[in-house]
Amino acid sequence: MKIGIIGLGKMGQNHLNELNKNSHFKINALFDLYQNSNLSQFDNIFFNNLDEFVKQNNDIIIIATPTNSHLDIAKKVLNSAKALLIEKPLALDLAQIEELKQIAQNKKIAVGFCERFNPAVLALKQNLKDAKIISINIQRFSLYPQRINDVGILHDLAVHDLDLIRFLSQKNITKTKIIKRFIQDTNRESESILACELEEVIASLHQSWNCSSKLRKIHLITEKHFFEANLIDFKLFKDGKEIPVEKNSPLFSEHQALLNLINDKEHFLANIDDAYEVQKILEEEK
Repeated sequence: MKIGIIGLGKMGQNHLNELNKNSHFKINALFDLYQNSNLSQFDNIFFNNLDEFVKQNNDIIIIATPTNSHLDIAKKVLNSAKALLIEKPLALDLAQIEELKQIAQNKKIAVGFCERFNPAVLALKQNLKDAKIISINIQRFSLYPQRINDVGILHDLAVHDLDLIRFLSQKNITKTKIIKRFIQDTNRESESILACELEEVIASLHQSWNCSSKLRKIHLITEKHFFEANLIDFKLFKDGKEIPVEKNSPLFSEHQALLNLINDKEHFLANIDDAYEVQKILEEEK
């Protein structure tokens, strides 16, 4: 499958590195305004003109540019590939998501909520079949990211966890309360706590960019069991005992799901409606 990537910042290069190891894909075209020296091996397929990139007959296009450019780029490339994967956040606001949905029509568009494909999350999802969930708690802490300059912690991290709540429970969030703090940057919140209510499930989320180390964990209680998922080490514990996890990288599994999307097979990829539901929660709390 021929694949093109638009945007070769950190996330774009993460996709590139994974795809370069995957025999199901051929790196067909790359686009960015500037070419980093570490991409010299791709000189023959690197473009800084988007019109030329579009002409390269890509089967799949990944858009990994800053959020504020997603809608305009998607409009330009939508009809030149069988499927698009647009990194999260899908767009800056609900209006942009609605516009994208209108122009997408029957096109295959996935949203890059890659934490769905974290091995610990996939194993947890498998273990939740027919289980009644009582509560979900998610913590996601890290250093303040200098690379992100167009969104705050809610759009960068909380969107992952709001999506994970819906993905794991298969229920919509009916009520939320968000507390946020601005510390390093008065224009971007760097700490947030969300209390969420779903049908018969309660959830709490805590994201922080004010931590000296990384932590990403899910604690989930069902009627019969207690689960702890470590999203950094790809480990899952059930009632205190570690259970087997297939440790493919999240991006590898996400890329495999793209093949399923194109071939109309079952997959766990998020879609525009999923991104809309998450964005709606954030905008309701403004």
